[in-house]
Amino acid sequence: MSRRSAVVAGLALLGTWAALVAGVLALRRASTARLRRPGVGPGVVADDGVLLHAQQEGRADAPLTVVLSHGFASGAGTFEPQREHLGRRARVVVMEHRGHRRSGWSGRWDTDLERLGRDLGEVVDACPEGPVVLVGHSLGAIAVLELARQRPRLFGDRVRGVALLSGSSGRRTPRGPMRSAWRVVERVAGSRAVAAAAWLIGPVLDGVDPVARRLPRRVVGRVFFGHDDVDEATWQDLRRMWRETSHAKVDQLAPRALSVAEDTALDVVARVPVLVLAGTADPVFPAAGAARTARRVGDAARLVLLQGAGHMVTLSRPDEVREALDELLDRVTSAVGAAT
Repeated sequence: MSRRSAVVAGLALLGTWAALVAGVLALRRASTARLRRPGVGPGVVADDGVLLHAQQEGRADAPLTVVLSHGFASGAGTFEPQREHLGRRARVVVMEHRGHRRSGWSGRWDTDLERLGRDLGEVVDACPEGPVVLVGHSLGAIAVLELARQRPRLFGDRVRGVALLSGSSGRRTPRGPMRSAWRVVERVAGSRAVAAAAWLIGPVLDGVDPVARRLPRRVVGRVFFGHDDVDEATWQDLRRMWRETSHAKVDQLAPRALSVAEDTALDVVARVPVLVLAGTADPVFPAAGAARTARRVGDAARLVLLQGAGHMVTLSRPDEVREALDELLDRVTSAVGAAT
């Protein structure tokens, strides 16, 4: 063997050992992260003992309660531009999903969307008496649809309005060549295996800063903000929410959210006024899916498409989102008044 071949073989062996060590460390860190973690109050204790952070704001005497349900790897800050405005006319409950920021974790790796739907239902049950409007962004919108599937009697009775922001029904597989690859992986490995793989790489993502360097920042910016220019404060809010979420706990939810279909829940939410809002430059939940969701809901839905907006519409288009939510609350108030 030549000297050059020996060097190459040595480097390959060293790389293999480094990958194995990194894998073992990642598994160890993930195992440690699985340990049950308490949440931070105020909040609601779920039926499995996990404390879900849920904070009440706004008018305590309001006849209407708005529950805000955020997206994947974010938190209450998703709705920061809307919270004070909504609080002038409604009681506002801002929750955080299990494993995200101030909410607790059960110690299990296989938390699924059904669990998130049950969590949201328990937060609704804990709200003061009166009509409730559910506002979900991205993963939060899927949790709303999952709750509708599980507990249809809530809708039209307790839940009197729904907003699906950057989150639509139907299978959300990637577009283009990645669609076939994704389907092959799902078919061969199964959805649980894909979720497990995502969970295993979570500890690696815990150390990633997606906006620290120019190239990843450009990629993230195109996904989250589309063609919008946002200020540095908005970037830092996004960065903080990402870093305050333990990806070793929650990354399993991402492939589940892409694979699930909640079309059957749309017949349930169609009982109440619905807002379907999306950015036309959102690659995560494309506008075409939002339009399809609105058509399926029918006359109860109002479709709002924000031209050039990406996924994080609550941060990049705060005024337009506030206006759309105001219109939804007006419709809910009219419907509630007509029913009494």
